[in-house]
Parts: sequence; structure tokens; C-alpha cells
Amino acid sequence: MIRSNKGQRAEPTQRPARFPWLSTTLIPGSRLNEQQASLLAVLHASARDSVPLQPLIRALSSEYPGRYSATLFKLSSLLNQGVPWIEALEQTPDALPSDTVLALRLGLQGGIVLPTFEQLRHENAVALLEQEPSLLKPALVYWFAVSLVMFYLLGLFNLFIVPTLLRMMEEFDLRGAGYNKLKLVLSYAIFPALISLGLTALALVLNWSETLRNWIGRLLGRPANSEQTRGALLRMLANSIEFGRPIGGTLSTLAKFHRDASVRKDLLVARNEIEQGSDGIGALESVGLLTPKEKEALVDQSAKNQAWVLRSFADARISPKQYRWAKWQSLLHPLFIAVFGITVLGITSAVLESLYGLISVLATDTNWR
Repeated sequence: MIRSNKGQRAEPTQRPARFPWLSTTLIPGSRLNEQQASLLAVLHASARDSVPLQPLIRALSSEYPGRYSATLFKLSSLLNQGVPWIEALEQTPDALPSDTVLALRLGLQGGIVLPTFEQLRHENAVALLEQEPSLLKPALVYWFAVSLVMFYLLGLFNLFIVPTLLRMMEEFDLRGAGYNKLKLVLSYAIFPALISLGLTALALVLNWSETLRNWIGRLLGRPANSEQTRGALLRMLANSIEFGRPIGGTLSTLAKFHRDASVRKDLLVARNEIEQGSDGIGALESVGLLTPKEKEALVDQSAKNQAWVLRSFADARISPKQYRWAKWQSLLHPLFIAVFGITVLGITSAVLESLYGLISVLATDTNWR
């Protein structure tokens, strides 16, 4: 709408939208990592161009439906309350990956936040372009659907068919092997489908939420010092080394803000060794972040070359998730089939044996044979 008065310049005015939800996508059309890439780009633009961040995050939240929209809205609310952007990110799980937030914290502490943003966006773009279709989620959805159908059919079988057959066999006083097998079926047949349904539902929930995965990992005592964690740490160290930041200060910041206690302990040990006179590369080797051969490749190199080598080591340590899942799928898929096959075989055997006993009695009573 354009408002104009005589003798005055026409000025555009914006009519407030009556239904703001009409401008959003009601069905999610992008993956979480793609949504997080958009947020990272907005954060980078705000830091680079000195643009207020809170309105940008609020506008971005309207572009995504569902859970991520709520996450961005929470982040925007924290910023509106005056919380610094890095602390707001740390208080908003799943807004960005935890390793990305830690890298930004390290860049902010070291005064290299813009180079850190540029490096993270480069790595993010490469990961998005090279990502393979996920094999895990379709497999989980498939087995969840199979388990749900099996649970429904076995529930119907246990609630109606088996009790009816048992009552008929009791009336004909048939309490032999077929009767006992049916009693066994009534007691245990539904459990394989129930266990499979519960496990696949849990796996889908864990696949959906990184926060829940991390919480359960900490609850079960699973160490986070994995190859993926080490690779992320090497990337952060590479960025600090490239811009001349001391390794000791970098390790102190990482040890203070890393989410895993065992990793924090290793980082503090490496920092203490540096303070006692050890060189930074040797300290990283002593806590397992580098192997002896990797240490040799870094000795007597310039800071730029060391950064490049460290990033190469990080790339080599992180294997694609779909390959790891393909290995487990080759083991789990036949196992699921075997469990359901044995269940169906046991049920079929019990039903056929009971029916044979009933038919034999009926045929004898009616002089059919």
C-alpha cells in the first residue's frame, strides 16, 4: 500500500500481516544441518556487517516450521533479554552443533571470531555438498512400520484367535503338545514385536535429537573422546595456530567450555605440560590427540602448514556416518528378519498342531475316516 498526500513525496507503508503463518512452510523441507547452516550464515553476516542480530534470528525463525522454529525463537528471546550471542547459543541446544558453538567461543576468546566464522562456513559448505543420502533414518522408519504391523497382528492373534482355540481344545479335552505350544504363544509371542517396536522408536527419537543423544551418552558413561570429537578439536587448534594464537591459551579455553569431562581433563593435562616447558605438539601427542607419526609430520613446519596438516588429520579421522551404519545394517537387518521369522514359525507350528488335533477329534466323532 502506498500513501501519498498532495505536495508531499509518496512513502510506502507496510500493512501488517493478519496471518503471518501463511508465509512459512507448514511441512519441513530441509534437514537440520541445512537449517543450522542458515543460522551460521546469519550469525556471520551480523558479526561481519555489525547488523543487530536479534531481528535477523526472529525473521529466520518464521522460515522454518516445527521444532527448529521454536529453537530459533528461544534464541531470539535470549538475545532480546540482553544475553550475549555466544552464551545464548550455549543455552539453546540444537541451534548449532555443540562443536560449532565451542569453535565460536574459542574464536571469540582469541579475537579471531570472523576468521572462525569463515572457516566454519567453508567446512559447512563442503559437508553439505558432499553429504550422502542418509541410510539410517529410512531403515529405522521401515523397521518401525514392520514392528508396528507385527505388534498389531500378534496382539489381535493373542486377544482373539489363541484364546478361542484354547477354549475349543479344553472343551474337547485336548491338552497335549499343541495346547502347551498355544499357551506358550499366548505368553511370549508378542514380545519380539514389542521389543522391536520400542527399540526402533527409541532409535528414531535419538536420531532426531542430538541433545538427547548426548544426555543418554553421559548417563551411560559413554566416552565422548571419539574420532569425531578429536577431529573437531584438531580443526579448532588448526584455526588458532594459523592465526598465531598460543596453544596453551587455546587448550585452556577448550578445557573450560568443552561439554565432556574426560576430554576437559586431557586438555588440562596438555595445557599443564606446556606450562612446564613442553612444546605444544608434544603435549597434544601425550594426551592422544596426535599419534607419533602425526607429530613428526608437524615438526619444523610453519603455522600455516601446521594448520593445513591438522585439518587433513581431522578429515582422515572422521568417517562418514552412512558407512558406519551400513556395517551395522548388514548385521542387524538379518537379525531382525531371523527374529520375526522364528516368531512366525513358532506361531504357525503351534496353530497347525492344535488345528490338526481338533480336526482329528471332529473327524473321529463324525466317522469321517
